[in-house]
Amino acid sequence: MLKPSLCLLFAGSLLSGPQAALAETSKDCQTALAAAALQQSDLLQRAPELAVLMLGEIHISSADHEWQLRTLERLSLQRQLVLALEMIPTARQPVLNRFNNGDIDLATLLKEVDWASIWGHDPELYVPLLRWARLKRVPLLALNAEPALVRQVRQGGLAALSPAQLQGIDQPAPASQAYRQRLTISWRAHQPLGDSRNNAADLERFIDSQVLRDRVMAKRLVAAHRLNPQPLLVALIGAGHMEGNDGVPQQLRQLVLKQQLALKRPLLPDGCVPPPSGARLGAFLESDPSGVWVRQVAPGSAAAAAGLRPGDRILELNGQSVQRAGQVIRGVRLHPDGVQLRLTIERKGQRIQLDLQLPASNEPAIAARDNGANA
Repeated sequence: MLKPSLCLLFAGSLLSGPQAALAETSKDCQTALAAAALQQSDLLQRAPELAVLMLGEIHISSADHEWQLRTLERLSLQRQLVLALEMIPTARQPVLNRFNNGDIDLATLLKEVDWASIWGHDPELYVPLLRWARLKRVPLLALNAEPALVRQVRQGGLAALSPAQLQGIDQPAPASQAYRQRLTISWRAHQPLGDSRNNAADLERFIDSQVLRDRVMAKRLVAAHRLNPQPLLVALIGAGHMEGNDGVPQQLRQLVLKQQLALKRPLLPDGCVPPPSGARLGAFLESDPSGVWVRQVAPGSAAAAAGLRPGDRILELNGQSVQRAGQVIRGVRLHPDGVQLRLTIERKGQRIQLDLQLPASNEPAIAARDNGANA
């Protein structure tokens, strides 16, 4: 018996593998994808008025970094950007400048900022973002406090800073009660196993060290905005530094920078994935011995606009019978721009024809030469 194959139809290629094979068709998935699409559309509407956008992340989450990259790609079509990085302390900015100017490559950048020591998380998770910035000529901005300064506060609290050190950051806004509670949970998670002591002084020093990092990042963003208010500063920072609009957003408010927005990746059910950039049809298709089935439709896609629904069986594409998802993929990929595509489907025993207006192909020369050929 043939195994079902699940794929996403989009311009020029085919999504496959475990992620596609697990794609959900549930109402929860459709609702979650709609919410994710709404977040992006709202962001694009607000982007012209923003000075700072914070994109939160779990540092080891590849899904968060993929979402950050998709968001940056969309924003770059609308605004000049600067990409600000929590991962790099401010004193390493000269290294980023050399990378921005094309004087060093990515491997040299990672080596000279001492990535392994100052950040430690897998650099491969960040490489696509750094390569994208290089390709698009988006400047990189170092955000974080110097590790030695953070250690000093971790050992002695903010009171351990000299007047000269405080002059550079002013007096940070104190952590809110909600932020303190979240930081307390984090602090307890880092206590030695079996150590049940309630060391109030150590907790206060830990909170001070996080507030210091928030303040330094906020000050850096404000200074960059005042120096050049034209670009949108997009900061990649840990979600804990912006949750509940505490942390960096709180410090920005005290510094009177109000044109700010903090976002986190919308959570999707397991197996529920957004369409990739460049999607033409915007539907997940599954092949089995009985034909080609629609298992998921992306909100805002050509498929959704035409009324294609999960559970529909595709019978024909432009009048030609199809039995495999690959045939539909090829037909959509090669369909010429500006010409309606007709799908014949079966829904609850009824035969229905749908006319779709596809977005422009990224292969117009091929599409013009080969009008809807089947594989």
